Amino acid sequence: MSAQELTPENALQNFADAWNRHDMEALAALFAKNAQFVNVVGHWWKGADEIKVAHEATHMTMFRESRLEILEMESRKVDDSVVLTRARWQLTGHIGPADEVLPPRTGLLLAVLHKHDGEWLIIDAQNTDIIEGVLSRPQ
Repeated sequence: MSAQELTPENALQNFADAWNRHDMEALAALFAKNAQFVNVVGHWWKGADEIKVAHEATHMTMFRESRLEILEMESRKVDDSVVLTRARWQLTGHIGPADEVLPPRTGLLLAVLHKHDGEWLIIDAQNTDIIEGVLSRPQ
């Protein structure tokens, strides 16, 4: 996928599609060269190359059979060149340390996209696991 095809509305679906093909080259192409990414356990990767290498490592191991499904997505325009896109996702097929298939998990992925020279790219992203059973709203 080229950056010209990326839009705020399809960015996180394209992320999931690249994930499901285990194509970390395509996944990294969604990000600006100086992008940053915080994963679900708090690892902070700086730059598209580091984002790619980190995802390659996990897709050779725990995520090698995994499938990422976007369940819900919403974009909010900040201005003509910045959009926040958030997606609720479900991950299946990931494996634990003893090669056991782990139960499905859900989370939220937030991406900040910036349009530069007519091209949209992710400049920042943060992924968060949803922990079921934890109070989500004040009572």
